Amino acid sequence: MTTLTPTPRDHRLPASRVWDESSMILPTLVCQVLANACGDLVDVQPSAARGKTMRPEIRPAIRVRPREAPWVDGNRIVGRLLVVTFVDSDDPLIIKPLNLVDRWTGNVLPEYLAGLPGVSMKLRTIERTIIANKIPSCPSYAAHYWSASVTL
Repeated sequence: MTTLTPTPRDHRLPASRVWDESSMILPTLVCQVLANACGDLVDVQPSAARGKTMRPEIRPAIRVRPREAPWVDGNRIVGRLLVVTFVDSDDPLIIKPLNLVDRWTGNVLPEYLAGLPGVSMKLRTIERTIIANKIPSCPSYAAHYWSASVTL
């Protein structure tokens, strides 16, 4: 009997405490889409630090960081993201990629791709949102787990 050894792509976190520049391409592009959708109402920034996402000074806020190294194929980048939203109230800010995309194609709507000429993006939820609003003295937050696919 022959035993096959699987050779999965290695998507583990890098050994450093900060993601490298190539891993930050998707979070940066998704931040532009979220900034276009939210306007000046929410502070939207990519976060390169691994581990716990620090609470921002300005709230409401959205922080986007990679969950694994992106997969690149030619002019297409695919990866998983952690999108964390922070607010001062008891009700966390819940954002759904379904509100940002065309329901038929799954592509991000053109008005949210402003400032990103030639970019085509798909967003989707891959895991259940985790909500933390149990401590009244602390800001509440929600952790959203998304997948993004970008064609440049």
